Amino acid sequence: LITRSLPHGHVAAVLGSLRALGLDQLISPTPSRQRDLVCAMIVAHILQPSSKLALARGLDLESASSSLGELLDLGRASEDDLYEAMDWLLPRQAALESQLASQRLTNGSLVLYDLTSTYFEGRHCPIVNFGHSRDERSGNPQIVYGLLTDAEGCPVAVEVFAGNTADPKTVKNQIDK
Repeated sequence: LITRSLPHGHVAAVLGSLRALGLDQLISPTPSRQRDLVCAMIVAHILQPSSKLALARGLDLESASSSLGELLDLGRASEDDLYEAMDWLLPRQAALESQLASQRLTNGSLVLYDLTSTYFEGRHCPIVNFGHSRDERSGNPQIVYGLLTDAEGCPVAVEVFAGNTADPKTVKNQIDK
């Protein structure tokens, strides 16, 4: 008797691709709940971007929207757990970017760099500032972020800047990376 069925194929395909690319090992060679939560956020963002609260609800066994939580054996995961996993990942960013660069770039290779911004409604983030709004929301504070990729568009590094940082001032940081 089947009492419940969850969507699975698309989750298995994306999670399988993440693992085949070795992204889980790149995040951390040691299996951990934090690594699994980060992987869950990546998979979920690819399949259906949503808030951390929506993802936490989608991972919960009682309100699951797919087999993702079960495949990663996450059990209960609150939105705070997801934010803590992001905090756990932050100090690993430089090492991750270095590993990606060593895999994807060679000395003198072409890199692509794009810069964009997003606006905020609140005022409590220390790097949120008023600046040039690409979203035509000049009345809102914003952040600026730059994405560095290899010639094929594979992400290698990302950096967030204060919302009032002029575009040319972001390039040196990326060249240094």
